[in-house]
Amino acid sequence: MSEWPMVKLGELGKWAAGGTPSRLKAEYFGGIIPWASIADLNDGFVSMTMESITELGLQNSSAKIYPKGSILIAMYGSIGKLGINVVPMASNQAIACFMPNETLERDYAFWALYSLRSELIMIGRGGTQKNIGQGILKEQKIPLPPLGEQKRIAEILGGVSKAINEIRTEIKRVESLCGAVVSLYAEDQSTKKLEDLATLSGGLSLGSHRKNKPHSVGYLRVANVFWGKILYDEIKELNCTDQEFERTLLQDGDVLITEAHANRFQVGRSAVFRGEEQALVFQNHLFRARPNKNIDSDVLAAMLSSVAVRRQLYQMAKTTSGLNTISISQVRSLRVPVLDTTKQAELLSFLQESNKLNHLLYRKLSLLQELQKSLATRAFAGLL
Repeated sequence: MSEWPMVKLGELGKWAAGGTPSRLKAEYFGGIIPWASIADLNDGFVSMTMESITELGLQNSSAKIYPKGSILIAMYGSIGKLGINVVPMASNQAIACFMPNETLERDYAFWALYSLRSELIMIGRGGTQKNIGQGILKEQKIPLPPLGEQKRIAEILGGVSKAINEIRTEIKRVESLCGAVVSLYAEDQSTKKLEDLATLSGGLSLGSHRKNKPHSVGYLRVANVFWGKILYDEIKELNCTDQEFERTLLQDGDVLITEAHANRFQVGRSAVFRGEEQALVFQNHLFRARPNKNIDSDVLAAMLSSVAVRRQLYQMAKTTSGLNTISISQVRSLRVPVLDTTKQAELLSFLQESNKLNHLLYRKLSLLQELQKSLATRAFAGLL
């Protein structure tokens, strides 16, 4: 353990938290003030946010503008997720803002908070969504070496972070190329309604009515489904009946489509479910498209991500409260490009090669993230 003094974070700078303007007031949203949510935090620099608010929204809520260069940290759900805002911005109440004083290097403070993540998650309390408060954050102690040592540690961890960001940039390049190729294949093709290509159904609603239902099962939600991929690292559970389980049980090859998102461009995200070892169902903010026997799941999901279909989704999405939504009837009516057998085979071959490359890149990313965690642990124990 290091011999550096352990100091509470509450003594090392100013803390603040955000707020949410009323969703019932459309005039509070869509302004020029960036408004961060946990989805915007990326353990790096945050320059843009999915949503924005107006000056009127700021004045009529507990939201406040944080100066650029502040450290943002998630207090709900993904506890400990971090970001550094590169422009002044506000946030919702799920995010705390830390502004270090002159005794603490900002980047060192960032990595100190990063090293506390596992501990903060353990402290988190609550039911479905664990959370912490500013009080807990202020009470956390971190080692406080001289400023020169703080800079050295931050530079070492920042070097690994740079390598991680380079891999993420490469992943984005591959995904962008893949999207462009898919859209080229979709151009000038005949189309069919999605309901003619797959069977669509909705998922299970959440709420207190589920408390006494007999079976507990993992479920997928909007936060698990992205364009072209499903993340299984944060699976929540709900209670359901036998009939509900049978109706919403996911099968290998099912395509999941998101029903709602704060960002209109993200409505209708779709990805193929590949059978996990555990049985999973899906929430009502997702739609399931089960492809007909002559339709390949990967090709269908690819066509749903094409520019032609995304344009339809964007036009369909409506909002009255800051959340953009589409209905299952609208999804059924989507005009989806249909490829002939030869083009399907060509596109599948390309997608398979792209997936192999993505798998390698994500593997590199995972190894670098493990190295980052190991170095952070050693750094704040005084072993670097």
